[in-house]
Amino acid sequence: MSDVETLRLAASALITAVEEHLAAVTEGADPSTEQETLLRALESYQDAVTGETQTTPEPPEESDGGVLSILTRTDHHVEDFGQLVEAGRAAYRMIHPDAGEDEVRAEVPDVSRALYEILHANDDQPPLPFPAAKPIAGLIWFLSTREAMPTGLHDSPEDPFGVAGEADESLLYAHRHLYVTAWRNGPPPMREGGP
Repeated sequence: MSDVETLRLAASALITAVEEHLAAVTEGADPSTEQETLLRALESYQDAVTGETQTTPEPPEESDGGVLSILTRTDHHVEDFGQLVEAGRAAYRMIHPDAGEDEVRAEVPDVSRALYEILHANDDQPPLPFPAAKPIAGLIWFLSTREAMPTGLHDSPEDPFGVAGEADESLLYAHRHLYVTAWRNGPPPMREGGP
């Protein structure tokens, strides 16, 4: 069966599941059974669209050790970078509640510093949802790599994402997520220029 046929079958099953769930809801019946079917159909459709990938011919044995690198990319639409700066200032205020407005503006003058403060306020992890931004799509790669990044405070890898270039040989699993609920008609057109 071709990829197109698989996608069409998954789409047809999803449409049927949506119609059955809608009927249960509008007729006042308990939609829980149909909801479970709907979620399974949605997952199958998403798998068909994104082409879940497991490309390594011989994945490592469970008893083997090694380094698992997880590369994550999530794209967001930012309508106004000024709002992103304000979100960074709000994050700064959370960490420094006694800071005056002049200090806040001096410490968070631009997008770069705002991003730092947003991460810093969230234990150095990107918060979800990300402030002042709407998610478009996400991708996660799991790779088996030869060695881990250096862990010294002043040691940084020359090319931290260079392992992606070895994906043909080392990619264990890939997953893509489309934020369909956020963009029913696609993301709005991007404005010219940047932050």
